[in-house]
Amino acid sequence: MRKTIQVEFKNPLGIFNLDDFSYLYNDKELKRIAEDSSLYFILQRPCLIFRNIKCSTKFLTGEISQPLTGINIKFQLPLYQKDVIETENISNIELHLCYNKSLKNKENLNDFIDVIIIKIPKEKNFTKLITPDTILRSHYNKNWKVNIEGETKKLLEFDVKYIGHSVKQFIAKRIKNHSNIQRILTTSLPIQKGMQISKELCICLLEINDILEAKTIIPNDYGSENNSNLLKLPNEESIYYDAEKAYINFFSKSKNNLLENKDLYASYPKGTNGLFDEKYENIIYNIQDEITLKYGDKELNNKNVIYVNRKLKTVEKNNYAQHRVKKIA
Repeated sequence: MRKTIQVEFKNPLGIFNLDDFSYLYNDKELKRIAEDSSLYFILQRPCLIFRNIKCSTKFLTGEISQPLTGINIKFQLPLYQKDVIETENISNIELHLCYNKSLKNKENLNDFIDVIIIKIPKEKNFTKLITPDTILRSHYNKNWKVNIEGETKKLLEFDVKYIGHSVKQFIAKRIKNHSNIQRILTTSLPIQKGMQISKELCICLLEINDILEAKTIIPNDYGSENNSNLLKLPNEESIYYDAEKAYINFFSKSKNNLLENKDLYASYPKGTNGLFDEKYENIIYNIQDEITLKYGDKELNNKNVIYVNRKLKTVEKNNYAQHRVKKIA
């Protein structure tokens, strides 16, 4: 019997650079949102900043800029909506602007804003941290009503540095104390000269969003009888172990580049844990978020899947539309 499993991952938190992540580490909301995440990517990208920020009684407006590339887009964020400020009965809103010290110009501080923190003094412990990536992610996921003018695709491109899992402990604790992360911080060079490396290195946490299973791959055929009699799904721990290996194996095959991972799992899909013992012939992974992951000549986005063929022992990129498995009710 041929068995196929497809696992879809999502980023529940958004992407944060290491500076912002350290600020959020003890935040109760982070622990709630990220508690089910057990796969993570360390990424690098030229930093994004806010410019020309203005706040009225109803809107936060400004620009998102990537100084190295000169890319600049405009945005307008209505403040009173779900997950931003959920009631209009607020008499006083404070904006706390955090500046990028690597770019800061004393003559024009408003051009170099890293993070916007919204505070409401009368509301106990109300703090909303907004970064350029918060705006971009909320726009694409349609979590917020936010108007954007300009091309954003290049702003969502990241270079892959390291891929890891955290199955046995809370993922933020794993990342904060991980020796490999400290090594990357001390050995990596910034893309933009003079920039703090912690402003360019980013965290992308991933959790399982959906697991689909069938006997065979049925492209564009949701009604086939071959999708019946679904078998018992493996535990999520095995999936995270396997997904880490699959992504590392795929990116490590890039020409003229070496991942920061010490173990590149060259023998994958053979292995001692993960989904090897589940006897799946086809394993498919994809990330639903609007991001592009690059490493040398390898590139992935949400239009692609990692397609693992156990019989042929191959790990390849394929088109998402060609590998769809019927959703389990």
